[in-house]
Amino acid sequence: MARKQLIRTHQFPYHITSRSNNKEWFYIPTDCVWKYAKILLRQGSVNFNTKIHAFVLMSNHYHLIIRTPDSNIDAFMQYFNKQLGQSISRSAGRINRIFGAPYKWSLIQDQNYYLNVYRYIYQNPLRASLAKKVEDYPYSTLSNGKLDQIVCERLIEMDGAGEVLWLNQEVLPKEISSIKRGLKKDIFLPGRDLTQWKRPNVF
Repeated sequence: MARKQLIRTHQFPYHITSRSNNKEWFYIPTDCVWKYAKILLRQGSVNFNTKIHAFVLMSNHYHLIIRTPDSNIDAFMQYFNKQLGQSISRSAGRINRIFGAPYKWSLIQDQNYYLNVYRYIYQNPLRASLAKKVEDYPYSTLSNGKLDQIVCERLIEMDGAGEVLWLNQEVLPKEISSIKRGLKKDIFLPGRDLTQWKRPNVF
């Protein structure tokens, strides 16, 4: 299957996900991967003028919502995955590539859809049974219920306890499936299950 043509834009945020080679777990403790990732995201915001909305690190992949005011998502992602992979390899004493396949992306052009993707990625550790509440998972930009400093832009006006409560609301399996299908498209477009959702009035 041919790789979809990249859309470079400054206007809308992307959902990005990248998985390790052969879906293997990262070869070093997640604490270390988290530390490297945060340093690179912080540096990337300076070197590439990126705007981080949310980031969740899992055992062999990550989810990222990001906007690129300079329309340079490809340059940033080449930098981020290369540097993160090299940092992991050096720490593990390995020479294999960490991220074997290209990263996956989807543009989020609708604010209501943005809300659903935003909650979807923060609930990823819950679906993997790694935490019972989004704020309990240590490797996300909402750990302990507080936004990490690397988050510098969001399309959501909730914060604090209200946001955490909303993020922990149960999402039906058919709605999760709808989001997954939507994220496979270059412009996020979920199935009918998602377009029927009642969304909080936060914009």
